[in-house]
Amino acid sequence: MNVLAKLIFVLCFCFSISLKAQSDKTILITYHSESGKTKAMAESIANGIHQVEGVEFILKPIRKVKEKEILNASAIIVGSPVYNANIAPEVQEFINSWPFEGRPLKNKIGAVFVTGGGFSIGEEAVMFSMIRAMMIHGMVIVGGDELEASFGASAITGEGDFAGKEVQEIFLKKAEGLGKRVARLVLRFK
Repeated sequence: MNVLAKLIFVLCFCFSISLKAQSDKTILITYHSESGKTKAMAESIANGIHQVEGVEFILKPIRKVKEKEILNASAIIVGSPVYNANIAPEVQEFINSWPFEGRPLKNKIGAVFVTGGGFSIGEEAVMFSMIRAMMIHGMVIVGGDELEASFGASAITGEGDFAGKEVQEIFLKKAEGLGKRVARLVLRFK
């Protein structure tokens, strides 16, 4: 092999090792969204993770998540719209599908986010429902970066000044902060 070919081989080999090392720190961000607002929060979480070097993410709706992505993720961040102060049925079905035998999710980081149409319609209740499910699986729960996002990130999307608009920046920043915090903790945990 000539020198150039050896150099290319070494660079490709090192690059593939680098990619493998990065893939060991993957965060699954998954959600259900009919209006696009929960998806917007998920994208802001991904933006926060993207700002932390050494962590990758998978961003997709829950209906497209494969079991191996759940099992291989270092952290799982789940988002749901608030439906009558409850988790969206699709999100509950997704959580109920998680493997339980042998507790394969034990010690994975878990975090949540929600979107609700108005004030006091169940955002925290939905967050706690998802958090409780994660705790049953032995996951380590992480809240947001700010005091106002202690249980995760949430957005009001249909009342007062927030009605009829895209998700407001104040809520997207909380989602971004949640993504950054989870990413930083993933790097510290493993």
